[in-house]
Amino acid sequence: MVNGSNPYDVLGIGSTASTDDLRRAYRRALRRTHPDTGGDAVEFHAVQAAWESIGTPEDRARFDRTAAGGSRGFTPWAEPSHRDTGARRRTPRPASRPSYGHPGGWWRSQYLAAFRQWSELSGQAGDPYDPAMLAIVPADIRQCLAAALTEEATANALTGLGSDFSVWHDVSTDVAGGNPEEKLDHIVLGTTGLFALLSEDRQSPMYVRGGDVTGDGFGWRERPIRTLTSRARFFSESVGVRFTAVVMVVPDDAGINVPTEISRVRGLSAVIVNRSDLSGFLRLGIPGVLPVDRDAVMAAGEHLRRSIQFV
Repeated sequence: MVNGSNPYDVLGIGSTASTDDLRRAYRRALRRTHPDTGGDAVEFHAVQAAWESIGTPEDRARFDRTAAGGSRGFTPWAEPSHRDTGARRRTPRPASRPSYGHPGGWWRSQYLAAFRQWSELSGQAGDPYDPAMLAIVPADIRQCLAAALTEEATANALTGLGSDFSVWHDVSTDVAGGNPEEKLDHIVLGTTGLFALLSEDRQSPMYVRGGDVTGDGFGWRERPIRTLTSRARFFSESVGVRFTAVVMVVPDDAGINVPTEISRVRGLSAVIVNRSDLSGFLRLGIPGVLPVDRDAVMAAGEHLRRSIQFV
């Protein structure tokens, strides 16, 4: 049984152990907890999370400094690349869940621009949101509005998270600019970790194949989970943070048995979640990943508020 909220306790070794002893303890813990050898999946993930926290000399030194300062948990984020050199400022907890950006805003602007262009070329003037107009607008233009509505629905589902979480919408993956379409739909930060969210609704059943999601509504070369993971990693490198998981949010009638973890690469889980289950999933977090100290959450939130740019 994996005990304690300290990564050394999870790995079953003392904080003064050598690097080689730490690595051996990690391998023993993996063998003991691996589901394929009769272990428990929750404990197995806890071991991986512990190694993510202290597996390298740099991460270990960072954790030891934090622990010496009285932290109650360990953080899933890398040290910010532009962190303050002074003491960490304590800020009061907000009374309500902070939310930044405009969910679905970029796709709505794309829809309106495409609608105006189509209207001028076709001579079909009218209200872009009139159902009669939507019935004759080309499908690729309607898809822009559908994408906006899907992101707005996810944002609405996030309203139940409470004041322990912060949410950003329509986040650029590159602080220096880049293609706005290659954005992160939502970023959620809380005591259960840091999550990058993709909102998807193709108005047709979805299913998991080859570690990704597909279905009749997807192009044959589309790989939404792989794309989301790539964008999240690019954002991580640009901003200096590390995500706990990437999450694909799907409609309740998508046909996938969720929530389900469909991949895990270098400690980053990819999970599919029904929209109605989203708030509950984020409040509980990834099984086996330990809660994050509130001071660390506030520090990460300050760093993200300084660093995030919107599309």
